Amino acid sequence: MNKKDRLNTSGLGVGYVSVMIIFAVICLTIFAVFSFSAASSSDGFNKRSGDYLKQYYAADSAAKSKLAQLDGIAKIVMETGFFEDEFEDAVSEQLAGVALNRIADGFSAVWTEKINDRQELFVTVNFTSGGDCEIIRWQTGAVSEDSSESHLGVWDGSF
Repeated sequence: MNKKDRLNTSGLGVGYVSVMIIFAVICLTIFAVFSFSAASSSDGFNKRSGDYLKQYYAADSAAKSKLAQLDGIAKIVMETGFFEDEFEDAVSEQLAGVALNRIADGFSAVWTEKINDRQELFVTVNFTSGGDCEIIRWQTGAVSEDSSESHLGVWDGSF
């Protein structure tokens, strides 16, 4: 073998290096696309999360405002000495959407505040004739739908 033949034969050819560079560029392009996709989806999630928090805190604020009104009514009625008789009348006159149920030593006030089309804030507060106010339930839940719309139509075995 002469000197010229030895120079032309190398361990790695130019074609192999080109294939490896093309493969690396394709891999980097795929990783870049995944990165942009993840950033876009994260941005969308953050926007939806922020919108939901605004809606939740608006409903929470409305529920706290209604609770403050109820507490004010209870305080005024307590001064008259006829809590059981006047509290129900005062609430029905001044606040719409609050259901009162009698309990052993006072009333249980129940109402909902709409968060969005799918969720509501459910609130239950007990007011006793002794002037105490106790929050029993303050939680989010799904909006209740009409039972006729949500019927599954399961076969009952009859023909």
